[in-house]
Amino acid sequence: MYIVRVKDLLNYEYIYLIPMILSAVISTRSFVWNREVRFKLFSVLLLLTIFIEVFAISWKWSLHETSLWNYNQSNLWIYNAFLILRHLLTLLFMYFILEISLLKKILKWSIIPFLIFSIINYTSIQTPFNINSYTIILSNIILVITSLMYFKQLLEETKIIKLSSKSEVWICLGVLIYYIGTLPFFILFNKLIATSSPLLNSFLFINDTLNIVMYSLYLIGFLCLQP
Repeated sequence: MYIVRVKDLLNYEYIYLIPMILSAVISTRSFVWNREVRFKLFSVLLLLTIFIEVFAISWKWSLHETSLWNYNQSNLWIYNAFLILRHLLTLLFMYFILEISLLKKILKWSIIPFLIFSIINYTSIQTPFNINSYTIILSNIILVITSLMYFKQLLEETKIIKLSSKSEVWICLGVLIYYIGTLPFFILFNKLIATSSPLLNSFLFINDTLNIVMYSLYLIGFLCLQP
């Protein structure tokens, strides 16, 4: 059984776990090398992501049914709940790297409406065992706009910036590419599910690929982190 499960991990849909784990491990250097809170915060996010992935995969494979309980095999309730925390931690990282005071205030004020909407969506609208696409869409839009504002800030910088020493650029690029790339997928998700469109598998492949790109860019970012 375990041999079969190990083979399952070799499927393309799980390849993103490799750069994810590598980026999380490398990111822990920020607790020793760097005093910036934002990098420690993002490292915590990556470590939490690994924990959630292991828990979600284990739940789907065997943890849902033990001698003590027998629950729904779907692990969507885990991912949907983590969506909220992932958004807040990513947004907090973006808050630290932005310099525009008005935008920082807007980000702070967006937290409460996002939390209220996401919790209601999780518990009552789309519910835990369905993909909370409404929450994902809202999160994607906020993070895409925030990422674009960071790059606008970067372009307006008068100093020459060395990418090899600017870790947040790579991290923000990973955020932008993944969230802008998956936004159309989740906007169309409910329609694709309802019509059983063959495009769904193509979008899932694109999502997996974008995950690989995103975590690879996070890895580059933390490799660039200087003592």
